[in-house]
Formats: sequence, C-alpha cells, structure tokens
Amino acid sequence: MTRPSIKRFIIQTFVVALVAFALQLVWEYSQCGTFYIMDDLTGHTRLMISATVGDMNMSVLLLWMFMFINKDVNWLLGKWQRHDYVIMVFYALFLSFYFEIHALHTNRWGYNPDTMPIIPGTPIGWLPVIQLLILFPIIFMVSRKLYIQISRKMKSGHD
Repeated sequence: MTRPSIKRFIIQTFVVALVAFALQLVWEYSQCGTFYIMDDLTGHTRLMISATVGDMNMSVLLLWMFMFINKDVNWLLGKWQRHDYVIMVFYALFLSFYFEIHALHTNRWGYNPDTMPIIPGTPIGWLPVIQLLILFPIIFMVSRKLYIQISRKMKSGHD
C-alpha cells in the first residue's frame, strides 16, 4: 500500500469507528432499559460500553472485509455492489444471532418478557438483530459523508 492509501485506510477506519460508536451507543441506551433485564447500574453501564465497543469493532471489521473483498481501500466512497449488501445482511444476522445466543446462555443479560419481541422458534429478541441490520448501512452512509467532508478540509488546508 502506498502512503496515501495507508492514510485513507486509517482515516476511514477512524471515521467508521467514531460513527459506529456514537450510533451504537445511542441504540444500546435507548432500548436497553425497556427491553432488557439488568441487575445494577454499575454493571449496566459497563455492559453498555462493552456492547457498544463490540458493535463498533464489528463495524470496523466489516469495513475492512469490504475493502479486502473489493480490493479497494476506498470502498467506503465507491458505488456499493449487490454482493456488499448481501454480505452486510448475512454478517449482521450471523453476529447478532451468535452474540445473543452466547449472552443469553452465559446470563450476561436477559430479555424483559413483557416487552422484547422474540423471533419465533428461537430464544433471540428481534431488536438486536434489527439493530445490526439497520445500523451497519447507516454507519457506512454517515461515515462516507463525514469522510468526504474531512477529505475536503484536508485538501483545502494544503492549498
């Protein structure tokens, strides 16, 4: 990779991480109290931060996967292909099912039976699955716009 490519890679990664952290944190906190059962406030805060960092990492890994699959360090800026959306959906489904099953099995959290809608035939709630299906594309769209703005400012600063 050339120096400019490495710079773009780092900036895009940072932008996606920042946007993902912010959006995932808002989602986690907005739905947690209503749909999940938590023991205490300290554990709740630690769990929300941990879940948000995990969600952010999943977003960054998906970005890197798209860059690798498409052989394009500027994947975020290009026209996304049908296979990108298919990969995003399967990645979201796999990870949401995996982490929810694991968390429920290890009692990391539980669902409020009065409010969390459950996917029929599974112990998994709909919201964590919908979360990744909705937020991954939004994260990349917002990140694209933010990265373009940052790139313009960097270019105008050098002129």
